[in-house]
Amino acid sequence: MKKFLAVLLTVLMSISLVACSGGDTPAGDDTQGDEPSSETVTMGLGVSSSVSGNGVDADHENGQFQQNATYALVVLDGEGKITDVKLNVAQNTATWDGSGVVEANVIPSKFERDDDYGMRGSSPIEAEWDEQTRAFEEYVIGKTVDEVKNMELDTENHSGPVDLTSSCTISVVEFINAIVNAADNTVEVSGAATYGLASIVNPDSSADASADKDGKAQYDTTVAAVAVDADGKILAAKVDVAQQSVEFDTAGALAGAIEDVDLRSKVVKKEDYGMKETSANIGNIEGGGEWYEQAAAYEAYLVGKTADEVTGMELDTENHSGPVDLATSCTMSVVDLNAAVVKAIENASAEDAQ
Repeated sequence: MKKFLAVLLTVLMSISLVACSGGDTPAGDDTQGDEPSSETVTMGLGVSSSVSGNGVDADHENGQFQQNATYALVVLDGEGKITDVKLNVAQNTATWDGSGVVEANVIPSKFERDDDYGMRGSSPIEAEWDEQTRAFEEYVIGKTVDEVKNMELDTENHSGPVDLTSSCTISVVEFINAIVNAADNTVEVSGAATYGLASIVNPDSSADASADKDGKAQYDTTVAAVAVDADGKILAAKVDVAQQSVEFDTAGALAGAIEDVDLRSKVVKKEDYGMKETSANIGNIEGGGEWYEQAAAYEAYLVGKTADEVTGMELDTENHSGPVDLATSCTMSVVDLNAAVVKAIENASAEDAQ
């Protein structure tokens, strides 16, 4: 009988302990339950440009200028390891004839071109550009930026990673440069559901040569990276512009060497971009706002907005098309920036989009 009572008492105590440890969360404690991850990570945006071209001469009937803007979105965890990366290239070519008349066209980015890029037939592994780029993106996940920077490349062939020859033989040199640049242009973010990357290309500054002025072939490639929550609201954003150009005379000859073109993006140029003198009216930035400073104000202004709200942003169209309620910190035009940001948000919600 005593043994039975002892067993019964043990059972009752066990039931009591289970009841006390279970049940509802105590009042006033909202830290329990299934919550979205609030881990803080770092999102970066980087651009690496290269150019090529020639003027009209004995060897070339037409002049040509090509801009290759390689851009990267990188997400780093607290240990500096890459947890997400998106890569793309905007490659555009302008031409002009022997009278200095220029034609600057814009084509979709390499990811947007998909199979139309046409690499599969010439690839030793019969893989299209986007497929090889995906393989490289997966390859760098888990690596630090230094490990990416110092990876061994097959320099005898196409400068792809030596241990990725079965899935990526394209040169990854510009990818690496863009990733390294992204690590220097970052913002902290937590609770992101997804990330998006996009570019908008504008050749409008290109102009024909005349007797009074050299012609110009120029591409402005505006890039944007966004982190968005489950409702499509921006949690963080980074923007930059790759702006490269060459000039030529009425005979189509280049006015300078292609090697002298400045390949730095606007963010990287910082004070060298030279906007302060023309933006002295900005009250919140001492001495006027340089491009990267105004871009930082714009990025902060985007937080909390949806794609529709960015599209519907009221701009000061009588002046420089900056946001009307950001006149003290950003007066530069944000038209292309808005377009790139909206596209990045759309890409963030589209599977396999870049």
